[in-house]
Amino acid sequence: MNRSPTSTASLYSSDRSLADYPPLPPPHHLHIYATRHNTHITLTAPSRDPIISVSCGNIGFRKAARGTYDAAYQLGAYVMGRIQQQGLLAQIQHLEVVLRDFGPGREAVSKILLGSEGRNLRGRVVRVSDSTRLKFGGTRSKKPRRLG
Repeated sequence: MNRSPTSTASLYSSDRSLADYPPLPPPHHLHIYATRHNTHITLTAPSRDPIISVSCGNIGFRKAARGTYDAAYQLGAYVMGRIQQQGLLAQIQHLEVVLRDFGPGREAVSKILLGSEGRNLRGRVVRVSDSTRLKFGGTRSKKPRRLG
């Protein structure tokens, strides 16, 4: 048995390139828009047409309660339930999670996806991206909102 460096290198190299693999179909998108005051979740088809679009206000939270971690957690659980209830799991082969802004809902929905509620979708996630808007100079910001 001859173990030269060239023979072991050939064991690990592949003759196939990325062009040999079939392209993935376009994924569904799960948009999570988590501001300080509310959380919105939208599930879209690969054509970007909305399938489910809800926020914390739609499930019964009002005023300042919409911006809490608990409201966002319940919203994430509600969306996962709606996906299973409407039978969308068969349609969703690949899923892209798109996060936006840095509210408490960002962490809450991430916990949902990683927890027992998201066990059916977790394996279908192909990409997690962040679409938080970045400001480079630009116009003057709005004055901070004061709740009192």
